[in-house]
Amino acid sequence: MKTRILQTLAAALIAGGAFAAHAEGFYVGGGLGSPHYGGDAVNGISSSGGGAAGKVFGGYQFNPNFGLEAGWFDLGHTEDANGKAKLQGAYFDAVGKLGIAPKWSVTGSAGVAEGRFRTPNDVDDNSPALKLGVGVEYAMTPTASLSLGYDRYHFTDAFDAKPNVGMPFLGVKVGF
Repeated sequence: MKTRILQTLAAALIAGGAFAAHAEGFYVGGGLGSPHYGGDAVNGISSSGGGAAGKVFGGYQFNPNFGLEAGWFDLGHTEDANGKAKLQGAYFDAVGKLGIAPKWSVTGSAGVAEGRFRTPNDVDDNSPALKLGVGVEYAMTPTASLSLGYDRYHFTDAFDAKPNVGMPFLGVKVGF
């Protein structure tokens, strides 16, 4: 069953290349959104999240369907009566893209991140994370696109907890 799913996905990626915009090479971009903190509390602080979230990134698109990307993120904060916890960090992703219509693509990403949690009295903790993302991209020109997506970070050890933080975002990407 897994083999058939992988074969179907590979065939779709190959066929989708016909619809993808020609944007091979280096690119930079950014996205703005709102954080959502779920799962375990961060050092005793828990809520759904607040403030603005954002990311800036750069990458290399090897072909119309695959690229590698690195970036910096700020996932706003979570706040309750116990205080406020802020989260920033960096990530590295493999990014897949499948053209679904002229100028339109769906994207998926998987990678790793390292986040720095800051709580009251400058109590900090770092945690690695698994990062997954999904989105849709519209090619305005052969080198510039708009995207709407969702990134999810699953941190593995922040203050002895495993918080999940999501970020829906609206972004832009420019190729060189």
